[in-house]
Amino acid sequence: MPEMTIEAAMIELNRLKTEERMDIDRERMTAAIRKLIDAAQFRIKREPIKKECEVKTTFGMIESAYMCCPNCECVPYGVYSFCPHCGQALDWSSL
Repeated sequence: MPEMTIEAAMIELNRLKTEERMDIDRERMTAAIRKLIDAAQFRIKREPIKKECEVKTTFGMIESAYMCCPNCECVPYGVYSFCPHCGQALDWSSL
């Protein structure tokens, strides 16, 4: 089964909601529900994660740290409400 978009999932679930049929395609319904759950999880704010590394400079090796998205590990250059790469909601309040 091809990947379902969020819009297609909503249309499918609305169609299933309005039709009282016994021959509901359970595979399509399951795919639609999973897609909407995945989309909803991106709206739950998650704390960025701290990554540490060593950086080589002209003065030698120094330790450095950076914050990245907990979902895709993209490094947002700035304090965004959402990851600019994957759309994950970010919670910077405790940092």
